[in-house]
Amino acid sequence: MEVCARYPGSCGEIIQGHIHGKDMLISCPVDLFTTVRVFECKKPANRFKYIKSSALLHNMLKRWGLEHLNGLLDIDIESSIPQSKGFASSTADLCGVYICLLKLFKRKYDITEAIEEFVKIEPTDSIIFREMALFDYKDGGYYERIGDYLKFYILAFEGRRIIDTVAYNKKKLPKLSDLSDIFPLVEEGIKSADISKIAVASTASIKRNLNRLPYDVYGAVLNICNITGGLGIIGGHSGDVLGIIYDDKE
Repeated sequence: MEVCARYPGSCGEIIQGHIHGKDMLISCPVDLFTTVRVFECKKPANRFKYIKSSALLHNMLKRWGLEHLNGLLDIDIESSIPQSKGFASSTADLCGVYICLLKLFKRKYDITEAIEEFVKIEPTDSIIFREMALFDYKDGGYYERIGDYLKFYILAFEGRRIIDTVAYNKKKLPKLSDLSDIFPLVEEGIKSADISKIAVASTASIKRNLNRLPYDVYGAVLNICNITGGLGIIGGHSGDVLGIIYDDKE
């Protein structure tokens, strides 16, 4: 018996900062996917390559009163999402495992359950929601659904650094910038499907948080954006990726 699930990553965050008195983010899925397979076997060994995913599998079984099955399930993951760069690869893997388990045990997606279990393992991206959401990614104590996911294009530049999300968020870092003034702009952009407003907000979020995570290519990417008609830039606030937002492929 086996089940599979496919789930997207993101390209950084549209915004990440201090909003409503908490550290929050908003992100959007992109066309990079992880494919997770959960299958029955007598001696699981493969899953232990995937520490976070294996932990989630065990935690979900325990939550559901099925912990006695923990030694009978294994995990395999194939992913096109760059690892440790800010593309939400770990969150995508966790979502894939969770959905596989839902299929296996004929359960329904429960966002409260997902949040509670995911944040135990690591800071979690808002791609766990079915629509754009402002999310307390560290504690999971607050989320606000804003509107449908939107289609736009990103020219991404992946850096050389490897950044572990859990370790990074435990560091003593400068505080995230207050984005209370930017949130209404991105909220309006999402609700009105105005990519240009979203891009202005995402550019401001990157710029204001450069003191926490500088990018060697920031100036070059911003220059390319300006000369190619980009609407703005987007990036990983705990990763090494910057991208240029366009409203069409041309």
